[in-house]
Amino acid sequence: MDFEEFKKTRYFKILIYLLSFLVFVLLMDNVVMPWYVNLGEEIEMPDIVEMNVNEAKNLLDQQGFNVIVADSVFDAFYSEGMVVEQLPLANSTVKVGRNVYLTVSIGEKPIVMPNLFGISSREAELRLNAMGLKLKTVYYSWTNLYPEEAVIAQSFPSGQRVNKNTEITITVSLGEKPSEQKMPNLVGKSLSSAREQLKQFGVSIRDIEYEKNSSYLPQTVLKQSLSAGNLIAEGTEVDLTVSKIEDREE
Repeated sequence: MDFEEFKKTRYFKILIYLLSFLVFVLLMDNVVMPWYVNLGEEIEMPDIVEMNVNEAKNLLDQQGFNVIVADSVFDAFYSEGMVVEQLPLANSTVKVGRNVYLTVSIGEKPIVMPNLFGISSREAELRLNAMGLKLKTVYYSWTNLYPEEAVIAQSFPSGQRVNKNTEITITVSLGEKPSEQKMPNLVGKSLSSAREQLKQFGVSIRDIEYEKNSSYLPQTVLKQSLSAGNLIAEGTEVDLTVSKIEDREE
């Protein structure tokens, strides 16, 4: 079979297809792909996490990147305006001029102040602690609008946004002011809370004795020299026994 006859056969066409495909692969591998890969300068992506977003933008702009703030999130560990995430990742090899996506912190998520009115001071303290807030001071006041031990005022109104660990002051009802005053029960209350309550009765603390006790928090009233319920007059003095931390063993 001569060449002219071979050109007319199916095998010749298959051979031409194979040669064409081989040429195509060689061109893609040795010409087109190298050209595409080398199109544009490649540099190492800088690490901008924990930088202020404006500083990060300036740095990236100077290196020829297009900066896009893609998202803003609450974050307890990064202050407001700090970059918390970047794409592409730091130290990766990227082309100059590409988009860089940033996620920026808007600070710690604020806490919505709860409504403490009408609940006991102990329940109010537990609720505040559970929300990441702190009970700072408890004041006492006579009122016929709320029963004894109910919260009647709070230093931040319910619904207001406050930061974590904000210190809250509350005022607790002593009930309606009686014609005869009786000694309140101070056992189990903090020393500061006992002082405030006694102030409303016109009673002063004469002496404080400290006693080691691991069952109560430090500065908790353990005993009172005048029993709860005894009639008292303004100017009465009372002695208190208050808990303290036990000495550590050497």
